[in-house]
Amino acid sequence: MKVLYFSDNVSDHNRRFLEALSQAKHEIWFLDPTTDSLPLNWLPEGVHWIQSRQRLQRGFAPHQFAGFLPEFQRWLEVIRPDLVHAGPTHNCGYVTALANFHPWLLTSWGSDILYQAEQGPEWRQATQLALSKADAFLFDCDAVRTRAKRLADIADDRIVQFPWGIRNGTFAPEGTLPGAEEFAREPGTRVFLSTRSWEPGYGIDVLLEAFRGAFLADPSLRLLLLGDGSEASRVKDFIDAHGLREAVRIPGPINKSDMPKWFRAADVYVSCARSDGTSVSLLEAMATGLPVVVTDIPSNREWVTENLNGWLAPASSAAEFADKLLRAVRLSPEERMRFGARNRTIVRERADWDRNFPRLLVMYEHLVTLPARR
Repeated sequence: MKVLYFSDNVSDHNRRFLEALSQAKHEIWFLDPTTDSLPLNWLPEGVHWIQSRQRLQRGFAPHQFAGFLPEFQRWLEVIRPDLVHAGPTHNCGYVTALANFHPWLLTSWGSDILYQAEQGPEWRQATQLALSKADAFLFDCDAVRTRAKRLADIADDRIVQFPWGIRNGTFAPEGTLPGAEEFAREPGTRVFLSTRSWEPGYGIDVLLEAFRGAFLADPSLRLLLLGDGSEASRVKDFIDAHGLREAVRIPGPINKSDMPKWFRAADVYVSCARSDGTSVSLLEAMATGLPVVVTDIPSNREWVTENLNGWLAPASSAAEFADKLLRAVRLSPEERMRFGARNRTIVRERADWDRNFPRLLVMYEHLVTLPARR
């Protein structure tokens, strides 16, 4: 099957999908008009990269992204795919809907449905058009299903739902730790880990203020702050202004293959993201056996139950997050073992990528057998 995979980024998520599709022996063409070059070794073997002539920005409004329609239509004529796989909804999905190509599958990445669709009438209408025109709809959590069904009439037989998940055994409590030159843990300290991007939507400001509040109550606390982003200067200014340079550690860029050891170096995982689908980093933490403290939003409530495997706090409340952080580090060894065992079981039973991904392949096969729709 020849598939045109149309997206707006070169994320780890997209790479995983492209790799799995190529391994399933499909002929895959990758189109991302927001990227003029690919990271080294990012493109999976066997996947064809389309270098678009027009360059767009990810933050473009739908009408701006729609300017890509003529070039997209030309690529459809050149490649003649059996299927288009497109997303997010408001840009790549919207352009595919305007092209009136069939069959095609729409992917939501979570925030496009949960957040961007509510940015104004134009965004909502673009999202609704994509949802109504798509032949199938792929997403990762109940929160997206509920919101999408409010926006458009989507039949259940058009839906593929599974958490993006992780490969079984990739993240586990046992294994190597960061070397002493990377992170020298002081005796008697307890370590929080954040792996989210330093962007406004991920609540980095709330996280820093929450950690500061918890640290004032317990100076043995430490924060491993992985990642980077547009808020980098504000993050570093906050750390310096509040004398937290020894308490907040910033290791710098981390290779994806090295991430498991950083999870093992922590006692608690924390995310203050204001909007999320199923967070893969949350699942990675749970698979490692960590208690978690995350934002009280619908997608996280699908995975976290208060006082059983983690805690939930309101998105903008640093004080509530600080309180939950302190609860997490005060678990007894026995309670910590129970939390960790529950989290590992949840991920093993519900978020195994290799077991869930074939659902998408089944939908692909179904779509290419549908009668022509124009």
